Amino acid sequence: MELPMSFNEEELWGRTLLLYNAALLEIGTKLEILNNEFKQAHQYNPIEHITSRIKSSQSIAKKMRHNGRELTVENIVKYINDIAGIRIICSFTSDIYRIADLIAKQSDITVLKVKDYIVNPKPNGYTSYHMIVSVPIFLSNEVIDTKVEIQIRTIAMDFWASLEHKIYYKFEGHAPDHITRELKECADLVSFLDRKMVAINEEVQNYRAPEQEEGREVYLTNLIKERMKDAYGTVIDEKSAIEEVKESEYPLSYKEESTQKINEETHSISGEEENWRPVEEDGMLKVITEQVIKEKERTPGFLSRFSFRKA
Repeated sequence: MELPMSFNEEELWGRTLLLYNAALLEIGTKLEILNNEFKQAHQYNPIEHITSRIKSSQSIAKKMRHNGRELTVENIVKYINDIAGIRIICSFTSDIYRIADLIAKQSDITVLKVKDYIVNPKPNGYTSYHMIVSVPIFLSNEVIDTKVEIQIRTIAMDFWASLEHKIYYKFEGHAPDHITRELKECADLVSFLDRKMVAINEEVQNYRAPEQEEGREVYLTNLIKERMKDAYGTVIDEKSAIEEVKESEYPLSYKEESTQKINEETHSISGEEENWRPVEEDGMLKVITEQVIKEKERTPGFLSRFSFRKA
């Protein structure tokens, strides 16, 4: 169906469609570059697939009549924001906001309007993230900013929206109440599914196998010992401290034993001062004091819980 226009209007409309098609190519190329970068840098692609379309002449005319506007090219460009549309399908809701942020940061893209139907779903349950942006189109003798609507959804959101559209199309927008209620219930299930999948994905990303965690603890323990050796010139072995505690079989109360150990350590440290060297000004363990050494001997494994910071 062609729009009812004069000859001059038809020529202008043809040029306008050229701009909208060019805008789709511009946005599509930017998204493809971002997706390829993610694949290379993170071995992960947040975009499952992308679709684009130019709104049909029939839909444009219907929308103009609905809004009570005269059907002219100037009015179409001014009042209809979704003539050119791109839909981005993601795996997780977290990807939606990441992609939206990356689009907004593009220096030649201007964000005109945002509608977050994820935070504020429509009454029928529809969820998606909508952006109206403009992108400059460079022609032979001028540059024209052209509007594009970007819709960003998860796979689950797109599944629901596609089926809901088909059902409402069959009823010409006036579905029975029970159908509407059931569609809303399905939308709630879709929202729950998206949240559940995000939680599972985060758990997978943070998961460490037991053997990996054990290896990490050994690595950190050895690292702390090396840093202490660099700073002080010696390291108290944790195993010998444990054996000493076992041999003593706690002959004194903990408080008395601690007092006795502190006195012995004070004497030992002052008597062997030549074996220790101070941390240099640029050393990384200036904060560690003799008290840490004392606590390490009393409590095996203490240093694995101690946070060191650079001087």
